[in-house]
Amino acid sequence: MAGADDKAVTIRGVPLKPRRFTRWAALYFALFFCLPFLTLCLLIDLLLYSIVTGWLGHCYALLCLFD
Repeated sequence: MAGADDKAVTIRGVPLKPRRFTRWAALYFALFFCLPFLTLCLLIDLLLYSIVTGWLGHCYALLCLFD
């Protein structure tokens, strides 16, 4: 998908490469966005699991298969 940012830009006659998603950007995205987000989701799921099984006495999600 080509956008407006894919055009070659020249500064003082020197052509610059267009921006791209590098391996370092993927690593930073995984470490600083995906990992904290998934950790937060896991904590919320464990909290809901403990509330539903402890207070209501019902089975909740896949964790019930391991009981």
